Amino acid sequence: MKKQLVSIVVSLYNEEEGVDHFWDSLKEVLRRENDIDFEVIWVNDGSTDQTQMAIDQIRKKESFENISNVSIEFSKNFGHESAMIAGIDNTNGEAIICIDSDGQHPPEEIPKMIQSYNEGNDIILMQRISRNDNSFLKKRFSRFFYKVINFLSAVKFEENSTDFFLISKQIKEILESNFRDQNRFIRGFIQSLGFSKKTLTFTAPAREYGESSYSYLGLTKLAFNAIFSFSNKPLRISIFLSVFFILFTIGMIGYTLYTYWYGTTAPSGYNTIIIFMSASFSILFVTLSILSLYFEKLIQEMRKRPIYIIKKKND
Repeated sequence: MKKQLVSIVVSLYNEEEGVDHFWDSLKEVLRRENDIDFEVIWVNDGSTDQTQMAIDQIRKKESFENISNVSIEFSKNFGHESAMIAGIDNTNGEAIICIDSDGQHPPEEIPKMIQSYNEGNDIILMQRISRNDNSFLKKRFSRFFYKVINFLSAVKFEENSTDFFLISKQIKEILESNFRDQNRFIRGFIQSLGFSKKTLTFTAPAREYGESSYSYLGLTKLAFNAIFSFSNKPLRISIFLSVFFILFTIGMIGYTLYTYWYGTTAPSGYNTIIIFMSASFSILFVTLSILSLYFEKLIQEMRKRPIYIIKKKND
């Protein structure tokens, strides 16, 4: 009887300090699942350290009956989302698990994810209930991010969902053929598809090796990608602001003409003009900023440049 094949996509960027430790914990989990074959897809997202050397050593030295290792090396750094897409594109398994190598996605959760998939779920989301090394500011930022995107988007996203998830081969094929956006939010894509879905929870341990490549600027960029990929509400808000200001302007004109025709004493003009001009230019620039962001995303999509470029692949 043919064994079930599950693909594990591991995204890495400058993770040389933690690769071996992550592999030690991952292989112990996978080796215990004797009735399942695993292919581990290591995606090196243009690392500038010795990450690729560490991956190559694992491929050459480690050999197990139910585990195969595949290495994909990018020509440069394309970003975490591109690395996940490349890994998913190159899988052969009937189920695909995406996991980070920083130790904050516990491999011990993988058997539960596979069990849930075998129960008939096409999408398994891993929701982080806590993170041992998260600062108060990052927790507030994350909570604020999900509140904003759920307010703006028609799709309601699971709070604290992560890039640790499982998808079926059918979901992979949909992502491969229909979701080739330059501006990606993969955890959002898979939540917007429907299908049978289950959410599992986990606690993220503190990061022991290396440093997170996600800065607040990077998290903000991801937030903007998510918002502008799933919502047109910012455009509607800009229209509302414009209509509100038009009505305000009409009221100001009517009041000015009334005081002129009927000789009523008007208030001091300087303050009125300054407030009026400040409000008008503020609303104008907010509207232009929103439109500019949408135009930027549209131009990027029209250029159809590659999401990633593979420098080398080792099966």
